[in-house]
Amino acid sequence: MVYEHGCVLEKVPVIGRYSVLLPRTILNFIYAFKSQQIIERGYQEFKDRTCQFIRIDGQMLLLPLNLLEELSSIPNHIASRNKALEHDLLGRYTGISLILDSRLHHTIIQRKLTPRLEQVAPVLEGELAGLFEEYLPASSDRWTIFQPHHVFAKISSRLSARMLVGPELCRNEEWLEVSVKFTESLFTSVAILRFLPPCIRSFVGPLLPSYWQSRNYLRIAKGLLSPVFEKLLEEHDTGKWELDNTNEANLNMIAWLVDSAKGADRDASTLAHIEVLLALASVHTTLQRLISTLYDLTANPSYIEDILQEIGEVQSSGWSISSYAKLRKMDSILRESQRMSPPTIVGMKRIFQAPYTFTTGFHVPAGAHVCLPTFAIENDPAVTPSPEIFDGLRSYRKRLASKVSSHGKDQEHIFTTPEKTMLGFGFGKTACPGRFFADVVLKMVCVKMFQEYEFKFMEAQSRPKNFVLHDWIFTRPWDTMMVRKKNNGFGSF
Repeated sequence: MVYEHGCVLEKVPVIGRYSVLLPRTILNFIYAFKSQQIIERGYQEFKDRTCQFIRIDGQMLLLPLNLLEELSSIPNHIASRNKALEHDLLGRYTGISLILDSRLHHTIIQRKLTPRLEQVAPVLEGELAGLFEEYLPASSDRWTIFQPHHVFAKISSRLSARMLVGPELCRNEEWLEVSVKFTESLFTSVAILRFLPPCIRSFVGPLLPSYWQSRNYLRIAKGLLSPVFEKLLEEHDTGKWELDNTNEANLNMIAWLVDSAKGADRDASTLAHIEVLLALASVHTTLQRLISTLYDLTANPSYIEDILQEIGEVQSSGWSISSYAKLRKMDSILRESQRMSPPTIVGMKRIFQAPYTFTTGFHVPAGAHVCLPTFAIENDPAVTPSPEIFDGLRSYRKRLASKVSSHGKDQEHIFTTPEKTMLGFGFGKTACPGRFFADVVLKMVCVKMFQEYEFKFMEAQSRPKNFVLHDWIFTRPWDTMMVRKKNNGFGSF
């Protein structure tokens, strides 16, 4: 299928089309609310073959798992990940089209942030120390009702801000609002516009309050950050400032962007825009993962005792960046939580910019929009026994067995390590570059959270359900639960 053109590959079976008489708008509406069931049905019926499903903007090819490795190795100029993301998030209406012109955000994470996690971790621990008391005021003598989405949006935005905009701006209320609300307005616009044919989006888009809200948040961010970038760019160009990674004040994206930006990227407004896109990537994903993990552990409290014991054992030899890698049970729990509540139903999305023939002989025309059924793969009983059960130590046991069989190596079945059947972070060279930072932040918050607080669901309620819309899986922002501070709680940092 060719996206937005409706050019049909006639020999590829179609899933989710209940009748040939149903128009595309109705099929798209059904997919928006039944995507999980449609993709699951297609995966089970055509496991080793390509099938296709219908969206309002064209058909998408659902590739089989046996094409994963080849797909991940196809150069970006042929099968573009960025173009697929920009298309999916409607860059024309949401302000993310910059990712088509700049790769600086990706480069900075890989080359500046990840290699410096050892320096970054203590800075974040210091920032986190008072955040729970500030945003989650709880007593030890009574249970307090709170909204996880509201609290963790503030915590994740503050932690991300320390890395994104540095110590002077990380508590700036305007920036903190932008880092959360830009993402919310973006997804609101995309969720609505993906119900509409592309031909009328340009008319409806500007009528949406969320459309103008996201533009306004981008304007605020540029007004706040552009002067900072202009000053530092000038100082860097004249030799008055050089990056010093031993200086804690330079351990942030502002300094790294100025030091690395070249050509068209070396512009204050562009760099401010990149900061907003980095916030989009970091705040939203951290927020969703924290809430899902909290829900899963509250629903399965025996694992809380497991991780508290593990934290105590690790802490006994001193706390450092290496401590997070030793939290193997917590690592397994994060991995299991992501398996059951990933950010999307489908992944490995690509738009082909040139014709391509896979080694199996399957030919993809230029313009084709493809993906893999990542959620269905990870929850296939043939891959994951009893996938409906939250087994927090599933990967922990696999990791121990792998360590024995590989004579002491301990690199498999880890939260940050993509595998052919664990695709929450993508696969291959294009796997999410921010996963190592996310790993440290998530474990850091979980250590603090479960050492010092107790949680439970509202009376007569179980784990809140996820909300699935289009291809996405969200936690519901309106859900509430209860918290109480531990009498004998203590922190590792």
